[in-house]
Amino acid sequence: MGASDGEAERQVAPFAFGARISLLYSAIFFHVGLYLPYFPLWLKARGLSATQISIILSLPLIVRVLTSGQITSYADRAGDRANVMIALYVATALATLAYLFVDVAGGGFWPIFAVTALYAVFFNPLVPVLDSLTLSGVRRFGVDYGRIRLWGSLVFILANLGGGLVLAGSDVEAVLFVLVASVIAGAALSPLLPRIGRPRNATTQTGLADATTWKLLADRRFLLVMLAGGILQASHALVYGFGSIYWQSLGYSGTAIGVLWAIGVIAETVLFRYSRSVLSRTGAVGLIVIGGIGAVVRWTAMPLEMPAGLDLAGFFVLQTLHGLSFGAVHLGTMHFLAESVSEDRMGAAQGAGFVLGGLAMAVAVFGSGPLYAAFGVEGFYAMAAACLLALLLIRLAGPAQPRN
Repeated sequence: MGASDGEAERQVAPFAFGARISLLYSAIFFHVGLYLPYFPLWLKARGLSATQISIILSLPLIVRVLTSGQITSYADRAGDRANVMIALYVATALATLAYLFVDVAGGGFWPIFAVTALYAVFFNPLVPVLDSLTLSGVRRFGVDYGRIRLWGSLVFILANLGGGLVLAGSDVEAVLFVLVASVIAGAALSPLLPRIGRPRNATTQTGLADATTWKLLADRRFLLVMLAGGILQASHALVYGFGSIYWQSLGYSGTAIGVLWAIGVIAETVLFRYSRSVLSRTGAVGLIVIGGIGAVVRWTAMPLEMPAGLDLAGFFVLQTLHGLSFGAVHLGTMHFLAESVSEDRMGAAQGAGFVLGGLAMAVAVFGSGPLYAAFGVEGFYAMAAACLLALLLIRLAGPAQPRN
């Protein structure tokens, strides 16, 4: 039995630890479930070009690389990560409110650019800090990460569907008001986060117990696995930025687009529900590989012409592969971190992952606009090629290490 397992048996979790963490995941992913499919439509309605949309969507990722690592590392040193979360959420709410005043600044690209940069500084670290708090619960209390995280995915589905209904029944501008309200609601809920104190040291089998963010990035295996995971997540850039726009061009209603997004997250949620059983068979890195294979299949099939009358059903099938291309990769990455890095450096590890993933996603999102403008849906072949590169990097990382 590893040291972290023994520690989990000795400690008692705070009251409703999993439920309170799940509530904050739900708040965050309700916002993300509106932002990903519908924010690009709002940008388009504001008159931004495909290239300008890709710049706005890639901006938070550039900000992530520049600022999130420092914030997540600071969370390691703070008295309690929950307090950092509260401060970040309140700041995010205040920054998001500024979207309502972009017309005062003349509207258009540059005011939106400025507000998005400010918003990204505070919103970007929310998920990694919350993940590090949850992974502390995995170590100390033996909680199931997948079952806690799945509630965020379920609420993401509701946001996809709800946003589609809003879009179907009103002007695109209404999406912005729902986005702002979702962040304010999350800030109001953030004080419910459980306090568990400073992170505790735990022995690991990888030699990364005392690593800083940059030392982690210097470790070859850690670097290759996390970079591969970042590239696999970055392969979603084209569907995140232009999936809704593409489906809208095919004549699908806002409701149908919301359902397409929801189908993918339902598949992801099923995997999260049974994650402990799946991981016991595949291991963390093995699960990332399975997710990468699913991503290659998904993006290769996306541009293919569907049989007449079955195109919508075909997209439903492809969207179920989100359970692998995102869900399996995310779960595998989180458990790889939990197995590789001690609890007191989990923020640094999340920061390192954010640096790598942010760089990969920034390149992919920035390039997705020109890619979609030049090739349309056939740009997904480039996403499939990126996934093959990620699988090669995992191969170069070597065999899986024994787990704690």
